[in-house]
Amino acid sequence: MKLVPFQYAGHNPAVVYINPEQVVAVRAFPNSTHVYVAAPQKDGGASYFPVRETIDDVVKKLSA
Repeated sequence: MKLVPFQYAGHNPAVVYINPEQVVAVRAFPNSTHVYVAAPQKDGGASYFPVRETIDDVVKKLSA
């Protein structure tokens, strides 16, 4: 399994490792990029990780 490191943009900044095979979408916001993954939240909503990298950097890292 390949894991790609990103700078988490949540309340407690840290490194988050994301499996590119589970990513279903990425979306840019003014202060972060959201990386959406296949596993839903308990309420059925979309699961995502806000990261500090730009959308272009996220796509490059996930595609490498």
